[in-house]
Amino acid sequence: MDTRIRRGRRALVNWLERLHRLAPAKSVVWVPAGTFALILVLWIGTISRIQAEGREARQAAAGATSQVASSFAAHIDKTVHDADVAVRWIKYEYERSPSTFRLDTYKEKGLISAGTALQVTIVGPDGEVLQTTTPEAQPVNVSDRRHFLAHKSSPDIGLYISRPVLGRVSHHWTLQFTRRLNNPDGSFAGVVVVSEDPDFLTTGFNNLEALGVGGMLVVMSDNGYLLSRLASGEHASPVGPPASAYREMVDAKGEGFTDPVDRVPRIVTYRHSTQYPVAVLAGISEKVALAGYRHARDLYILMAGLLTVVLLAAAAIITATMTRLVAARARMQHLAETDALTGLPNRYLLTEILRRRIGRERPLDRLALLFVDLDNFKRINDALGHQTGDELLQNVARRLVRVAGNKSFVARVGGDEFVLVVEGMDVAVAARDMARSIIDTFELAFGLRGNSYVMRVSIGVAVYTAESETEYDLLRQADLAMYAAKEEGRSANASRYHTFAPDLAVRGMRDIERQQELQYAIQNNEFFLEYQPIVSLDTGDTLGVEALVRWRHPEKGIVLPGEFIPFAESTGFIIPIGELILEAACAQFSEWMESDPRPLYLSVNVSAAQLVHGDLIGVIRQCLERHSIDPRRLKLEITETAILKDAALIARRLKELRLLGVRVVLDDFGTGYSSLAHLTNLMVDGVKIDRSFTRGVPGDRTALAMFQSIVSLTHDLGLSLVVEGVETEQQVNWLRRFGHIEVQGFYFCRPVAPGSLQAGRAA
Repeated sequence: MDTRIRRGRRALVNWLERLHRLAPAKSVVWVPAGTFALILVLWIGTISRIQAEGREARQAAAGATSQVASSFAAHIDKTVHDADVAVRWIKYEYERSPSTFRLDTYKEKGLISAGTALQVTIVGPDGEVLQTTTPEAQPVNVSDRRHFLAHKSSPDIGLYISRPVLGRVSHHWTLQFTRRLNNPDGSFAGVVVVSEDPDFLTTGFNNLEALGVGGMLVVMSDNGYLLSRLASGEHASPVGPPASAYREMVDAKGEGFTDPVDRVPRIVTYRHSTQYPVAVLAGISEKVALAGYRHARDLYILMAGLLTVVLLAAAAIITATMTRLVAARARMQHLAETDALTGLPNRYLLTEILRRRIGRERPLDRLALLFVDLDNFKRINDALGHQTGDELLQNVARRLVRVAGNKSFVARVGGDEFVLVVEGMDVAVAARDMARSIIDTFELAFGLRGNSYVMRVSIGVAVYTAESETEYDLLRQADLAMYAAKEEGRSANASRYHTFAPDLAVRGMRDIERQQELQYAIQNNEFFLEYQPIVSLDTGDTLGVEALVRWRHPEKGIVLPGEFIPFAESTGFIIPIGELILEAACAQFSEWMESDPRPLYLSVNVSAAQLVHGDLIGVIRQCLERHSIDPRRLKLEITETAILKDAALIARRLKELRLLGVRVVLDDFGTGYSSLAHLTNLMVDGVKIDRSFTRGVPGDRTALAMFQSIVSLTHDLGLSLVVEGVETEQQVNWLRRFGHIEVQGFYFCRPVAPGSLQAGRAA
């Protein structure tokens, strides 16, 4: 695209940005953003659900360990109580009669058995083992044992539970439940020892199944000893860790800990004995306790992950699709708002810009339009072809963009119509200056196909001066002003500009009303025909009739063709009106042929618009066939001024008519620019001399000379000649000198209705 066009486009973009003319479009960024927000909500919900179920699972596990811990604490209380009962009983019996007390006797009687204790021992005040239930035991001294020393030094210590030790008598790891033996005077008499298997404290618990796989039971004394431990079905070594290893689990109520021995995470509950200086820990493996929860958690994560993948994939697809749609929409919007040929804004974009500009700022006396129309574009386009016409329009666009500069912009609103938008202070003056600059610029010819062509332009200027006006009002005003400029420049064949004034709007409304009246006249068949005879000046016989249209207006009465035909030609209504005239004239002429044997002919006026834009050939062919009229008896009259427009096309249409058998007459001959040349260049059968020449004879010598030349030329070319406007006897007598010519005028007969037309001789 040309650099100037691009600059003009950039100026338009800048202008639009200043006006904020476009509302922000919804971006495709919202799709991924919304997707990520949805994924975030999904994961927040999933994590919240996982956390809630995790808390529920841990609370359930904590409740389970609490129940197990309470039950296990009761079990330990009972176990220790049973051992203490045995210790108390032996202590009582021994102190009652040390000399007669024999453990063997009690063992034989079944009062002391392995079900009661692993071993029962009586230790003397010097630490020597006095009696034991272990057979064949060797003499042993235990004066260095902690329990012996504790009882010896502390008379009131009560039940003492030792740490697991390797028994010197039983040679087994045991827990020793001991009490002090006293002499009758209260002095130290030794120690009674009931030894138990440390594992019995845990394996004897009847609710081990509640722990599940990986569960843990721990018994520890208040003096810091680990008495027994069962974890994952395995007992701890008697020389295992001290109770201090479980210090952080003291007072635990269903909390999670990692076991210091096997490093297994467990949910642990702590309980202290209500009777003895021991405490218990019950732990359930987190793996077991939370297996259901973790399975659900993994399922939630899997589902959330799958949904995330699906959402991301869908977002990617939608984003890609929307990106393509947005790009396509942008391309479509560009196509909808831009003229494809010149790259300029089109009518739609222009009206949108003006609507937003006017609706937002009401720029009174600060906004103006220049409506530019190319006067002679159609001729060049038809003569040189549409490709050359397109090239010309592109050159025109570049030239207008250069004149407009960066502060204004140009739009193409029609085939050869352009609009320039001007804004700022003193906009009326600026708009007129720009109009003059455009006219000056177009004085420079355009180079096309090696030739130079000067384009004439008509420019309408309209300034926004009333808040009630819309963008369409402003465009309409500029359009009306342009047509006024076109009328001013038509006669001089020059470029003109015209500034809108209210009277143009009145004139425009009048034209609209006239168009409506013509439309109604066609629909209501308000047109009718009168006929005027065409007479042979030699014989006075009627040779033919000319059909003359009249309009029976419901309010204005009879309207003559001079008052409505030019307007009908400029608006295109002449085509349907001409078809009505042809049909009515042929129908009437057919009736005359049935009752009148004379070989009369019918003459009908035809507009150039019918030849160029209408289907005149087809309409005439249908009329001739429908009414059985010999084509040679139909003459079509076309004005010379009409032939000057689209001469080449008109010549082709006339040739087709003559091939059809219809005769063609050049009407109003002598009023054009090169009258005599058309007689040889166009294929016509005759001419009709305009009444302006007839009015001057025989008194006007110039008219006489021209008249004589025309008559001589038509005779030499073998063309028929009709003289119209014959109104006086003097004119008739003077015309007789030219021999066989046809005349028409008020002297012979005024235009009359079909029923009033006289047959026979006219004069």
